[in-house]
Amino acid sequence: MITSNVYTRVFHLKYGEGTGTCFAIDFDKKQYLITAKHVIEGLHDGDRVEFYHENKWITLPVKVVGHHKTADVSVISINQKLAEFPLEPSIVGLTYGQDLYFLGFPYRLVNEVNNKINRNFPLPLVKKGILSAMLNDEQGNYFLIDGINNPGFSGGPVVYKLPNQNDFRIAGIISGYKSANEPIYQGEIELPLNVRANTGIVIAYNIENALELIRVNPIGVDI
Repeated sequence: MITSNVYTRVFHLKYGEGTGTCFAIDFDKKQYLITAKHVIEGLHDGDRVEFYHENKWITLPVKVVGHHKTADVSVISINQKLAEFPLEPSIVGLTYGQDLYFLGFPYRLVNEVNNKINRNFPLPLVKKGILSAMLNDEQGNYFLIDGINNPGFSGGPVVYKLPNQNDFRIAGIISGYKSANEPIYQGEIELPLNVRANTGIVIAYNIENALELIRVNPIGVDI
């Protein structure tokens, strides 16, 4: 079961014509918003982004904490606290093959039926996978998840539990998924066309990429 300290930190975000997901973390007594860099591509300090609240988009100015040089991770800050209940950003104790959950707003889907339990913010959709690999290369520090990702989950949190414990931790940020070009057939005949298929390999960046940006520019809102 996804607890309130997880889903109350997840927000539907819009910048320009694109939408995605962001989430709040607390670090050194300040609060920040984390998302995938491609969701807010080109965002500058003082620009405005939109958050879905009370069944409509509201516009807020933001400060840019940082866009990661290689990882698909950005950190921003607004002048108000959006989340209350603590949720630790950490990968300590994360193990291969364990269950992971990720949350977000694919295809602009929002759960407005039960939004009263989330302060009139929409409840995010939840999906599940397992940790397949932990990698560190020129792209940054990231992991691969066996699961099905969809457009709109980008920027959403990846959460997990330690063995025999009930408390969630935030391990990472959803970036996208690996695709593969698959041939198209008409009966037994292969056509000169292909389709880009979802391989079921989800790409998520380690939360340490976000903490790295915060340590350099700690301008979050005080909590």
